[in-house]
Amino acid sequence: MNEIEIRVLDMSAVLKPSDAFALVLEELGGGFRKLALIIGKQEAQAIKMGQMSYTPPRPFTHDLMLSVMEKGGLVPVKGVIYEVKDGIYSSYLFVRCADETIFQVDARTTDVISLSLRKKFPLYVYEDILEREQLRNISADGSTYCVSINTIDIDSLKKAMDEAVENENYERASQLRDEIRKREKKRR
Repeated sequence: MNEIEIRVLDMSAVLKPSDAFALVLEELGGGFRKLALIIGKQEAQAIKMGQMSYTPPRPFTHDLMLSVMEKGGLVPVKGVIYEVKDGIYSSYLFVRCADETIFQVDARTTDVISLSLRKKFPLYVYEDILEREQLRNISADGSTYCVSINTIDIDSLKKAMDEAVENENYERASQLRDEIRKREKKRR
C-alpha cells in the first residue's frame, strides 16, 4: 500500500453533541486532500496538549507510555492509518527495538496522533483511504466541508437522525435511518 504523509491541521469544537470534535488531517508534499476524524473530548484534550508541548504536573497516559517505551529501549518511528470502518479509524504504531528490529502494534488513531505530537514521528495514511475518505466541497475559507458518511459512527448518526426529525428534514432523516439499518444488519 502506498503511504501518504499527513499532519494535524486543525480541530473544531462546533459539532453536536458539544463533546465531539472534528480533527482535520492534511496531506503533506503538495497534495490538498484532507481527512476529518470525529473524536471525543478526552482525545481532543490529549491531542491539544501534544500540539502545545504541554507537560502536565504528573504524567498522563501518553506521557507514561512514552516513558515506559524509553526505559525499555523502544522508539516509536511512525504511525499509519490503515482502515476506516463505521466511523472508526484504525492505525498501526511502528516501534523500533534496541536491536533495530521494527514491530507494529494496532492502536487507536487518536493515541498514535497524540504520541506523534509528543515524540515528533511522522504520520501516514494509505492512499486509497485518503482518496475515499477525503473531505469534499471545502469552502474557500475552509470553514465548511462535507465528510464521508463512513467517517461517522452509529451513535453520531442516530443523533443526527433525531436532529433531522426535530428540524422536519425527513428526507435526510430517512437517509440516515437507512445507513444505520445497513450497519446494524452487518453487525449481526
